[in-house]
Amino acid sequence: MDSDVVLKIGTWNVQYGRGAKKNATRLGLLLAEDADVWVLTETHSDLDLSPKYTSSTTTPRNSPNHGGRWTSIWTKWPIVERIETRDRSRTLAIHLEIAGCSVIVYGTVLPWLNDAGPSRDASGWTEFARVTSLQGEEWTRLRAEYPDAVVIVAGDLNQNLGGPHHYGTSNGRALLRNQLARADLVCLTDADRMIPGTLGRPPIDHVCVAVPTGSNLTSEIVTGWEGRQGDARLSDHSAVVAEMRLSQSTHG
Repeated sequence: MDSDVVLKIGTWNVQYGRGAKKNATRLGLLLAEDADVWVLTETHSDLDLSPKYTSSTTTPRNSPNHGGRWTSIWTKWPIVERIETRDRSRTLAIHLEIAGCSVIVYGTVLPWLNDAGPSRDASGWTEFARVTSLQGEEWTRLRAEYPDAVVIVAGDLNQNLGGPHHYGTSNGRALLRNQLARADLVCLTDADRMIPGTLGRPPIDHVCVAVPTGSNLTSEIVTGWEGRQGDARLSDHSAVVAEMRLSQSTHG
């Protein structure tokens, strides 16, 4: 990283993005933010951000919702490589070059309450605990394998972090925070870091960042919008967008 770099990363669970009229509204909101990267979860091939962006996606969901996918990453910048992840149905990771800065983006959906999991017999938050621990190992591995890169983890993490209780459990939040900390990831969308009133309730979709040694996160601006826009219910999740400025340390 030769100089200060500004990155703008957003994430939104779009509740499978069906319907031409709603998708036109969703697309307008997404494009208006002009983010470098969008991580869309519970998304659909009908919600298409090209030609302004190119995409990489998880495998199609095996469901009646033809064209649905757990996660898609849309980027304005060249994709250097796609990085293999353990769960190709829920997660993906890509390596980008953004204004001379190496960036790894890991998009994901973590399990929700009573997610039955692949065995179909999980209940409560047991699947969340299992998968969060496994994905946490991947976040730490990416930090080790790409020590000179900015690492971004973004998506539907299914826990509010900070602020009044909205969704999740105290144990789930503690586990998630621990796994983020192991990889030196800072959650920029922690409700306690956001300007009060940005959203009606704390988000469960998050943007988390880890910077390489010798770089600093010098400022951040977090915005977002509600899933309901006027009379239109575009999603049951709010969107969040984090703009961050990274700079090299001036200390030797």
